[in-house]
Amino acid sequence: MKVLGIDPGLASCGWAIVETKSEKEGKLYFDKNYKLVCYGLINTSSEEKISTRLRKIYDSLVEVIYKTSPDIISLESQFYSKIAQSMANTYLATGIVYLVSGLKDLKVVEYSAKTVKSSITGYGSANKNQIKKMVQLLLNLEKPINSEHINDAISVAICYLHSKTIFIEQNV
Repeated sequence: MKVLGIDPGLASCGWAIVETKSEKEGKLYFDKNYKLVCYGLINTSSEEKISTRLRKIYDSLVEVIYKTSPDIISLESQFYSKIAQSMANTYLATGIVYLVSGLKDLKVVEYSAKTVKSSITGYGSANKNQIKKMVQLLLNLEKPINSEHINDAISVAICYLHSKTIFIEQNV
């Protein structure tokens, strides 16, 4: 299974493809041996019009999906509050994720920040450094990834994989 994890944002939108799959006696066996296939950051400039920035995110995500063929998109659900005005740009980027998923017929699943943190570290109030270290350990990386947006994208992809069933029968 190949999961596209996305940390939506207008200035910086992190994305990562995380995969897990192994064959075992004619069955498809999902395990926790995760492989980081690729990752990236879509950066836009506040000097550009919002419509131009959203188009850049859209074009980039379409290209990622075209090149990697993910099975599903996973993202962290956005916190909706009285200060929604300050979060408007993140909501716009999240809307682009849903637009792309609809056009590419991909399901989107969302997880709360607490659920993602708990899934990755075992602690729902983990900080960014703890997330970064656990991503490095879970993916067996020689050195940590220094982008918090990419680490968040990887984390939400792994959170989805953690939530899946272990065995799926083939040729049933």
